[in-house]
Amino acid sequence: MFPIRLGCATNQTLNSIIMKAKKIYYKKLFNLGNFQNEEVGIELEIEEGERASDVIEKAKQFVNSLDPRNEKERQYNEALDILKNKEAWNYKRVIEAQDIVNRYELNDDEDLPF
Repeated sequence: MFPIRLGCATNQTLNSIIMKAKKIYYKKLFNLGNFQNEEVGIELEIEEGERASDVIEKAKQFVNSLDPRNEKERQYNEALDILKNKEAWNYKRVIEAQDIVNRYELNDDEDLPF
């Protein structure tokens, strides 16, 4: 737990209150371009013996792994794997994979309005 000490003055005495974080919420706003954004977040409970800073780091790693901009790269890498082992896949899936690789390598973004 991550104790936080707060001081409060009451009749000129200082009382110390110990607070422990029980949950961490982390969110991030991803810019998708074309004035579009996507917000991704996660709430994690801090287990006994865990440090809040470690939990925050885990939350950041998880949210960043869901970055929508990484989806095209993930699809590209999956398509490359399919093309390396064509005989294990049906013809249609191989053609789709080749199309994904071609578009990615040409940087041909279909979602651009111009």
